[in-house]
Amino acid sequence: MIKRVMAAALVAGTVLAGTGVADAAVGKIPKNFLLTEVEARKPLPPEDMDEAWWTISDRLSRPLELNPCRTKRKRGDGRVSMRTITYLTSAPHESAEQLVVHRNATYAHAAFRKLQADLKRCRLSDSEHRYGTRSVRVGSEAMLVGYQSLDKGRWVPHSGWRYIVARRGSALFLYKAHVETGKLGRPLTGPAKRMAVKVCRIRGVCGS
Repeated sequence: MIKRVMAAALVAGTVLAGTGVADAAVGKIPKNFLLTEVEARKPLPPEDMDEAWWTISDRLSRPLELNPCRTKRKRGDGRVSMRTITYLTSAPHESAEQLVVHRNATYAHAAFRKLQADLKRCRLSDSEHRYGTRSVRVGSEAMLVGYQSLDKGRWVPHSGWRYIVARRGSALFLYKAHVETGKLGRPLTGPAKRMAVKVCRIRGVCGS
């Protein structure tokens, strides 16, 4: 069910990406802007209400879904607007989409670099696993993040959470999913590439 619902939401986001217009307020995220948002706002069928849950939050103080050091958001980080959408099922399964618009590209770049530093500084709870990262060509800068495990002295991809974090202009956006294979999470690059194009419809994100 999760794959079908999330796929439908991302397809809907792709269609809507061609019809959206920039919001009048600088940096404000319009309603139904995120790729999964239209699907997330629809009422669930009665038979699914006890099996699946969407949440939508515009709270600026919310941490990034990838938060290796478990830090709280510091004031003065330049956030202008933010939206987080999560999808949870009783399976259990969880996925997330997150968009943060900063005052300018300098603040957004600083947030991206801080996350890179945190991934190196704050490791997982045991010495047999760590975060693995790989740069990808999405927007201005981007990275895929996943778990790695130690196997005969070598670090190899491990199943578990996968993230892609990308920046374009003053916007930072993130996609999260659980992957059962050892691959680093290539399916996440598609939504991130679509959002990298779409964020320029928010006034001020890609320039004046």
